[in-house]
Amino acid sequence: MEQWSMDIWAAICAALIIGIIIGSTLVRAFHSGVKKQHELEAELKETKTQVDEQKQKLEQHFEQSAQLLSTLATDYKKLYAHLAQSSEQLLPEATKNIELFQQAQLSVQSEEKTEEDQPRDYSEGSSGLLKS
Repeated sequence: MEQWSMDIWAAICAALIIGIIIGSTLVRAFHSGVKKQHELEAELKETKTQVDEQKQKLEQHFEQSAQLLSTLATDYKKLYAHLAQSSEQLLPEATKNIELFQQAQLSVQSEEKTEEDQPRDYSEGSSGLLKS
């Protein structure tokens, strides 16, 4: 019986050593995957942060561009009004010949459109497609 228990202890020790080797191999295999997963998650969070920052910068850019364009349009209107008023005061005869300052003519041209100028979405008569 002593011989049998020594064989059992030897088998137990061998199984323990084999288990430690297999366990350490599995831990290394799965641990590198977990580590890589954590690295990818950190990279994903960093990328999302960068994208959010880029969106904010883009929104600020377009907001500022819209404000600048609005200011530019207002300034052009002021400049046009100033030039028109000055030309009427300084050169009343020459102002009639300059097309740029004839606002009345511009508004009349847009009113001259009649109903016949408008496109129609129907035909006046039969197209002949259904005639047999």
